[in-house]
Amino acid sequence: MKSDPTSYMSTPQLITLHGRRVESHIVLTEDGYFLTLHRVMTPHVQSVSELGNKTVLLHHGLLGSSADWILLGPKKSLPYLLSNLGYDVWMANARGNIYSRGHVSKDTNSSDFWRFSWQEMGQYDLPAIIHYIRLVKNTSDPISYVGHSMGATALLVLLSTEPIFNSYLSIGILLAPLAFMVNSQGPLRMFSPVASRPPPLLLQVVGDGEFMPSKETPDWLAFRHCTGPQIFCKNPLLYLTGGILQEQFWDEGLKNRVLNHVPAGGSTYTILHYAQIAKNGKFHKFGDVVAEFPLNRISLPIALISSSDDWLATVPDVKRLYFGLSNPIDHHVVRNNNLSHTEFVWGPGADVLVFRKVIDYLQNGLSLSVIKLNVV
Repeated sequence: MKSDPTSYMSTPQLITLHGRRVESHIVLTEDGYFLTLHRVMTPHVQSVSELGNKTVLLHHGLLGSSADWILLGPKKSLPYLLSNLGYDVWMANARGNIYSRGHVSKDTNSSDFWRFSWQEMGQYDLPAIIHYIRLVKNTSDPISYVGHSMGATALLVLLSTEPIFNSYLSIGILLAPLAFMVNSQGPLRMFSPVASRPPPLLLQVVGDGEFMPSKETPDWLAFRHCTGPQIFCKNPLLYLTGGILQEQFWDEGLKNRVLNHVPAGGSTYTILHYAQIAKNGKFHKFGDVVAEFPLNRISLPIALISSSDDWLATVPDVKRLYFGLSNPIDHHVVRNNNLSHTEFVWGPGADVLVFRKVIDYLQNGLSLSVIKLNVV
């Protein structure tokens, strides 16, 4: 890995290396967390005033960061494909990842800083980000949203609890959305029985604040569910998602960038919250199985993309989400292409298997007549 300097570059450095201009913005949430937004500028745009109001917000997935979206490089990454089409692209960073570790009063070394799950990301992070983008652009034009994994979860929380935000967005495109997880597989199932009251021994292993802060899964745990190469099994994100890289399709540079950028950090509470909904079969608040998020209050047109090879966002669970929404426009299933949960954004074939469909939804998704029926 040391032979590839790009694997150590930050998101702004990578964007600059890829020939694009980049801006970094700091957003303060209502509960005191500082978040970093990264904005991709097209090469021919000389000033912010030249950008139109065709805006898209990308939100990364579980234990990820804004870097996830650009690991495929300058020709295949979704932000650049969108930028080439004239979109003003903003990339979020959820609280707790390497770009969003500030707070007005809480120290990141304290367990109190990490007392949040994806619930707070939808309740506090996304409102602050959306309000900030509208303020900076000085427009009320609706924003398009693309959320992967946890980024999809956060949007569902926001729209179901604060319906006004349905009018601030134009479309939601959810990649491998995590909401219902009763059919999920892998290590997350192991945490499910104790997710509501995790024993001290478990917290010693996975962390009482940040999830696996060493960024390495213990050997005895890693190989309990993983049969791939050691370097993949010991990566906490690949371990959780079953995203063992199909090395014959990966060049060394891409593999190095992925392994050095993920996981980007997150809280143990986030993992436990997912384990709770996997156990209970409901999309509910942390520690309260009765308090379900009212998905029927979501009026935003939403398109879903899932994969038959995804351990976490399984096709039956995404189908259940589809029928729980008030205004779903499509559910596209990628079948038999070895597309794991993480490869929706950085898999070698993501530009063909996923991004083409995302762009189709963005440009045509609100015209139901052009949606190609994908029977689930």
